Amino acid sequence: MGSPEVSIVIPTFNAGPVFKVLLDGICRQEGDFEREIIVIDSGSTDGTVELAQRYGAIVHKIPQAEFNHGATRNLGVSRARGKYVALTVQDAVPVDKRWLVTMVENLERDERVAGVYSRQIARKEANILTRAVVNSLALASLERREQFVGDLERYTKLPPKKRRRLATFDDVSSCLRRSMWEEIPFERTNFGEDLRWGKRAVEAGYKIVYEPRSAVFHSHERGAKYDLRRYYVNQRLLLDLFGLKLVPNEAYLPLAMLRSYVHLHRLIRQEEGSRGKRLGLAVPVVKYVLSSQIGNYLGARSGLIARLSPRLFAKVDRFLSKGF
Repeated sequence: MGSPEVSIVIPTFNAGPVFKVLLDGICRQEGDFEREIIVIDSGSTDGTVELAQRYGAIVHKIPQAEFNHGATRNLGVSRARGKYVALTVQDAVPVDKRWLVTMVENLERDERVAGVYSRQIARKEANILTRAVVNSLALASLERREQFVGDLERYTKLPPKKRRRLATFDDVSSCLRRSMWEEIPFERTNFGEDLRWGKRAVEAGYKIVYEPRSAVFHSHERGAKYDLRRYYVNQRLLLDLFGLKLVPNEAYLPLAMLRSYVHLHRLIRQEEGSRGKRLGLAVPVVKYVLSSQIGNYLGARSGLIARLSPRLFAKVDRFLSKGF
């Protein structure tokens, strides 16, 4: 057998039972091309490595302390032999047999496409609130999108939200050209390596494609503390890359909470099976609204906090960035 045309890179750590479902899904993928699976494992003790090897994966082990979202993916891609490299995570499960080939088709069809990313669908067992949130995101849209500007000067003059949308790329499930990665590798960072890569690709004049025909089941239910931290680090990322503040000041915070609360209830009403369960969702919705919007607010104000009290900022940032 010759060199694979597609390499699939998966970072792992104690992947659990869903990992086998993912590997089964990869094995069932259609497409008239050779492929390989590359696993970068950071210290699993639950049999993840042995399972990956049984499925024929090439496993590279790193110490847990060395894991970094950008650098670890760079390591995986550097070991890939394929012309195209699919990136996914240990708990994202392909919806059908066309997950991989539909991404590859976009890259084959247009050489200006640097990368393609998939639709994400909440897991079938996810609770109503999680389904409402995940299935309302742009990453769950049924409409294919081509993100392209071509003119760097024009891109820099766009509003922050528009620049952010054009730069969107999500390596929960994606595929890129290896040659493109050689030109634009991931930055060494603990969060947002995919969005940072997407921004640089668009600024360099390439296209990014959102392909909803390629889809994975992927969602989490981790609680208010996780939501607070995730929205905080995400807002800091948006501020760094685009100067975008979702909750810019104290005066806007109550309005942001109200809008989020109303929006969530509208989404929940649209979810199948939500009738008769909405009363029980009142507390989870309030927790989500508070944690997400306070996270956005603290992230947007982090620069000011750092200037006024570096010691306080260091403590707050250490707590809110933990786990990312």
